[in-house]
Amino acid sequence: MASKKTSGKKMVWALAVALVVLLPAVARAQSETVKLGDLAAISNAAIYIAVEKGFFKEQGVNTEITNFDSAAKMVPALVAGELEVSVGSASAGLFNAVAQQAPFRIVADKGQTREGYGFSLLAVRKDLVDSGQVKTFKDLKGKKIALLAKGNIQHYLVGKMAEEVGLTINDVELSFLGAPNQVTAFETKAIDAAYAVEPWAARFQERGVAVRFRTPDQVKGLGPVQVGVIIYSGKFIKERKPVAQRWMTAYLKAAELFHSKGTKDPEIAAILEKYTKVPAKVIQAAIPPYQDPNGKLLVENLADQAQWFARNGMQQKVSIENAVDLSFLK
Repeated sequence: MASKKTSGKKMVWALAVALVVLLPAVARAQSETVKLGDLAAISNAAIYIAVEKGFFKEQGVNTEITNFDSAAKMVPALVAGELEVSVGSASAGLFNAVAQQAPFRIVADKGQTREGYGFSLLAVRKDLVDSGQVKTFKDLKGKKIALLAKGNIQHYLVGKMAEEVGLTINDVELSFLGAPNQVTAFETKAIDAAYAVEPWAARFQERGVAVRFRTPDQVKGLGPVQVGVIIYSGKFIKERKPVAQRWMTAYLKAAELFHSKGTKDPEIAAILEKYTKVPAKVIQAAIPPYQDPNGKLLVENLADQAQWFARNGMQQKVSIENAVDLSFLK
């Protein structure tokens, strides 16, 4: 009789263990959709890789991608919870929203500039460089420089380049254009320079309209710059935290793969071609971003960006600790 009771207890325990093992798998089988705002750029490689290699699918996540012209334009959708994940850069709009108690947070690295990884750079019209009219940034005083949007990382970096040679951001004329339109603007000489993110600089060079001129690592005292970031909406963090963690797990698996292989790898270049619509050969010729394989952020540089925007009247002062959430990387 005792042996039957013992046998029954063992069976119950075995069933309990089986349920513990199977329930997460069943839950993941019911794929969760995550809405992501995208900017077509090489630094988004880890996201595209995670989609194409099935890393999101492994985590029971379906990433639904919507394209935007700039990260700044995604901020309202993040605040409203219409987007759950945003790719792009920190911006005055983002920091302002945080200062006003918006709940979204920067959660992971998406691309950094440092020596050998100047994927975010200033391009100058080829005829101006060839003729010797533009030799240093100082020669761009009064000239028209295109950015994707006001108050974004490009605005900060052009400002830093201006300050290095004794100018201010107000000494140049800024024009706000999407990357595809910048190609046409160079061809028609409507702009003199553009702050570009690869593969657009490679595209400019391929078309013979502009040349790579200066990268952030060449700016004295600037150091590595946090250009690309992953941002989670407050609603995603609060209401779907397990899904947010699974999304991050897939993303970091892809980030590690991209870190080890890079843009020269034919498979990676083909994936990037599919999402950016830029030929693989151009992508392979582009300057790659540095991608931290663990998603680690350059928090000190993000703080410098926030301070620069505040000094230039684009945002309220904000504590960087209120803008980041590193918990999903642990």
